[in-house]
Amino acid sequence: MYQCELFSIQKSADDAQAVRTNQRRLTAALETAGVALKHVTEVSADAKKLNTAVSKLLSESDRDLFLFVNAVNTTDDSSFRKLSYRMIADIEDSIRCENGMTAKLKVSSLGDMGNGYKGYCFSLGGKRFIFLPYASLSGCALEELVGAGLSLSEEKYRLNSEKYPEGVALYDAKGKEADPSLNRISLNDQLAPRKKEGFFSSFIPHKTDTKKQKTRKIIVLIAIVVFIGALIYVLEFFVFGPMRNNAVTSEIQTIAYNKTGDGDQNNGPAQDWDALKEINDEIVGWVTIPDTVIDYPVLFHEGDDRYNQYYIKRTYKKESSEYGSIFIDYRSTDGTHSRNVIMHGHDMNDGSMFAGLLKYSPKGDLKGDLEYYQEHPTIIFNTPEGDAKYKIISMYKTSTRYEHGEFFNYMQGEFNSDAEFMNFVYNSRVRSFFNIPVTCNENDQIITLSTCCYEFYQWRCVIVARKVRPGEDENVDVNLASVNPSPLFPDVYYQRYGGTRPKTETFKSASAKGQVDWYDGKGNLEGSEDLTATLAANPTEPPTEKPKKNEPKPTEPPSVTYYPVTFRNYDGSQYAAYNVKEGDPLPIPDGTPTMPEDEYYTYRFVEWNLDVEGVDFQHLNVGIEIYPVFEPVEKDQS
Repeated sequence: MYQCELFSIQKSADDAQAVRTNQRRLTAALETAGVALKHVTEVSADAKKLNTAVSKLLSESDRDLFLFVNAVNTTDDSSFRKLSYRMIADIEDSIRCENGMTAKLKVSSLGDMGNGYKGYCFSLGGKRFIFLPYASLSGCALEELVGAGLSLSEEKYRLNSEKYPEGVALYDAKGKEADPSLNRISLNDQLAPRKKEGFFSSFIPHKTDTKKQKTRKIIVLIAIVVFIGALIYVLEFFVFGPMRNNAVTSEIQTIAYNKTGDGDQNNGPAQDWDALKEINDEIVGWVTIPDTVIDYPVLFHEGDDRYNQYYIKRTYKKESSEYGSIFIDYRSTDGTHSRNVIMHGHDMNDGSMFAGLLKYSPKGDLKGDLEYYQEHPTIIFNTPEGDAKYKIISMYKTSTRYEHGEFFNYMQGEFNSDAEFMNFVYNSRVRSFFNIPVTCNENDQIITLSTCCYEFYQWRCVIVARKVRPGEDENVDVNLASVNPSPLFPDVYYQRYGGTRPKTETFKSASAKGQVDWYDGKGNLEGSEDLTATLAANPTEPPTEKPKKNEPKPTEPPSVTYYPVTFRNYDGSQYAAYNVKEGDPLPIPDGTPTMPEDEYYTYRFVEWNLDVEGVDFQHLNVGIEIYPVFEPVEKDQS
C-alpha cells in the first residue's frame, strides 16, 4: 500500500475548506485504490514554498506518493509549470550523472480530466507525483477526480517503466536524448538529505556535481569576483582615495603654514618655503582661492614634455595618485617667471584639486555664475620670491581640439612680442562669461588655471588672472562686473545650440575701433599679433621649446566642415539630429518613428525619405532635413 502525502494547494480560504470538508471521502477513495493517506499539507500556490515542503518530506519521511490537488487551473500546462518548476529543477539537479550527461524527469500528461483541464504525473526511484486540476473547474467531485488521477497515472507509470525505470531520461551535452539503456541508473541515496556544504565548497565545482551545479557555481564565482572588483573600485574611488588625498593635503598644508619663529602669520611669507623645499625642491609655488578648498602646493618638473607630465598622476611626495598635483605646464618654460604661468589640476569627484574652478561655471553649463565670481574675484599665488595676489580677468570654457572649429590655444606660456601677449589677453577676454572691471597691459604677468569640463569632448574650464601691480588696490569693485551676453565659443557650440558666432578682431584692430575698455598700457605695441601656439601644427601639444623671434609660422591644418542633419517626426518635430563631417556617410537613427492612427487608417513606418536629388548620402556635403515615409493601413470597418 502506498503511503500518501496529500498537498492541498490554496489560492484562497475556500480551496482549503473544500479539501477539509471532503477529507473523509478522499481517504475512502484512496483506500479503495490501495493508498493510505498519512497526512494533508496545506500550502499556498507558490513554487518556492511548495518546493521547500516537498524537499523536507523527500528526505525525512517514508512517503512514496505525493498527490497535489487544486494544482492546475489552466487548460494548457502553464499553471502546472509555474507551480512545479522549482521542485522539478531541484530534483533534477540532485541526480549526479557520468560523462557529462544531464537528467530530466519524464513528465506525462494524464489527458483531459474534465472541461479541458489536464492532470500531470512523473515518478522518481519508485516515488510517484500526481498533479490534479481544480475539481470545480473540471466539473467532477474531488474524490472522483482523485480516483481518476490514480487510475490514469498508473497506466502512465506502466508504459514508462521499461524505457524509464527510474522515471528519468538522460541527455548528452548537445541536448540529445541518450540511448534508453543508459536510463537504468541507480539513484541510491540521491533523495536523501545532502550533506551541507561549507561556505567555500558551496561555490567551488566538484567532480560529483551535475553539469547544472557546476555551471551555477562558475557563474556565482564570476559574479563574486566581479562584485569584489567593483566594490574595491568603488571603495578606492569614493572612500580610500579621497581619505589618502585629504591626509596628504592636510600634511603639506600643516607644514606650509606652521612656520617657525614668533608664529605671527603676518610677518614674512605666508608659506614656510624652507620646510617645503626640504620635502620637494620642485614645489615652486602655492595657489589659493580664498574661502574655497583650493589651497595647494604648485610643482614644476623641468623634464616635462608633450608625452610626459610628471605630476599629473603623482603627489608632491612623488607617490602615485589619481589625484596628482597642481603643476605648471611645460609650455610655461620659465616656470613661475613665465609671462603666463599655466597651472593644471584634476577635476575630482570629491570636489578636491581644481574641481572648485567649476563653481565659477557648473558642470553642464555654458554660462557663468556671476554671483560666485563676485564672492571670489581674486587668486593668491605665492612663490619663494614673494607673495602675490592676482585679479581674475577672464573665465571661460573652450576646446583643445582643432576639429571643434576655429582654435584658440590658451596653453601658451611665452610670447614673441608685447603685441602677441596683448592679443592673447584679448582672445581670453572675448571668451569670458563675465565682463570684468579689471584693466590689463603689456607689463602684466598672468596666471591661467585649467581643469577638465565635459560639455564637449576634451573641453577645459579656464580662469585667467593678472598680478596685482605694486601699490595697486588689491580689491575689485565686483558690482561693476556683468554677464557677457555673447561670449565667443568654438564652432562646435554653434553647430549644436545654434546662434551666431560673434565677430572678433585682433587686439590692435578692436582697440582702434574703441571696442577695448580694459587696456591701460602705453599703446603702439611692436611685433606681430599672431598667436604662435594657436598656429602650431599640433595645437593641443605645441613644441616644448620657447618660440624664437622671426620663426616662420607653421602651416595651419586644413579646416573641417560639419553639416547639420535633422530627422523629423511626422509633425515636423525633431526625432534626431547630427553634425556630419564633410564626406562622411549619413547616420541613420535607431528606433521607429510613429504616426497616430485616425478613424480609417493606422500608419506603418516604411523608411526615411532619402530620395533627394543631388545629395550623395554616402559622402555628405550639404545640410538637410529628412522626413519619414508612412504607409496607411485601412482599418476593418465591419
